[in-house]
Amino acid sequence: MDRDGEAIDIETVSRNQMEPVFAIDADGTIAFANDRFYAISGLDPETVIGADYDRFGRIVDDGLGSLRTAVESVLADDSTEERVELEMDHPADAPVPQHLPAEARVTTLGSGGEPIGALVSLRQIGKRKAYERQLERQNERLEEFASVVAHDLRNPLNVAEGHLEIASEECESAHLASVDDALDRMWDIIEDTLTLAKQGHHVGEKERVTLSEFVRQCWGTVSTSGATLEVGDEMTIRADVDRLRNLFENLFRNAVEHVGDEVTVHVGAIEDGFFLEDDGPGIPPADRERVFDLGYSTAADGTGYGLAIVKWIAEAHGWEVAVADSDGGARFEFTDVDVVRE
Repeated sequence: MDRDGEAIDIETVSRNQMEPVFAIDADGTIAFANDRFYAISGLDPETVIGADYDRFGRIVDDGLGSLRTAVESVLADDSTEERVELEMDHPADAPVPQHLPAEARVTTLGSGGEPIGALVSLRQIGKRKAYERQLERQNERLEEFASVVAHDLRNPLNVAEGHLEIASEECESAHLASVDDALDRMWDIIEDTLTLAKQGHHVGEKERVTLSEFVRQCWGTVSTSGATLEVGDEMTIRADVDRLRNLFENLFRNAVEHVGDEVTVHVGAIEDGFFLEDDGPGIPPADRERVFDLGYSTAADGTGYGLAIVKWIAEAHGWEVAVADSDGGARFEFTDVDVVRE
């Protein structure tokens, strides 16, 4: 490839690299690809050299648009390096897995200080990175699905509540109270579903949180009636404040729902995190794993989503959460927490 008569020997630079490499000329056509690229793509030089790089749509299952944007940015000299993630779809007989997450590194090829093209090298992404990408896509689909379902349910629920109000004015029946309770439960399920989809798996910027003060604030936002809060040792942690508030609110509601208005909830510090326990009847050992399952609840009016939300928020922070032994009540321990040690 050249510009104004100047040439760069791309083959010398890239021929023996183990990573697939290809070069794109200033006009957007493919000027070179190394042997490794041909080996894993199943393409041949006759169909590659001189072609538009959209040709790679044959082996890129997802992310070709991002690659195109990155290349155009480098060719326009808006950037000297771009990195994008791709989902590769190789031929069945390729010497690599057929479906493979990869990162494309796009860098400037220059001569005399002027960009004359772009060099693209591909490398496999590790299993952890691939899992994170898969989880991110799943979360996006879950959030979209939950939003659509919640939107579609709200209208008929509003209609039902309107007719219930009219029916309550026209007649008296014990059955109407049951209908009202059922509608309230459906609203709770919708809100919990949206919380799970939009908030459970994500954390934003982490801030310093003084736990004792923060816990008392959260307690004040939950309907706890005659329940009592006790806060023990002082500690400071780093967490997403909004997600942490949602975590404690769900724990408090869970205690009141399962024990009653007279419950006492105690929050305190442990070696690498914090705990929350109540003075209720506790959780049988056989049920301690199930309590975090979606839909599991022993409370008559519970949605079964509260502790699932707690677990998802904890995992999004990188924490471990477990039901621990206690003197009688339920005890939840959060470990691997980012504790600020002065």
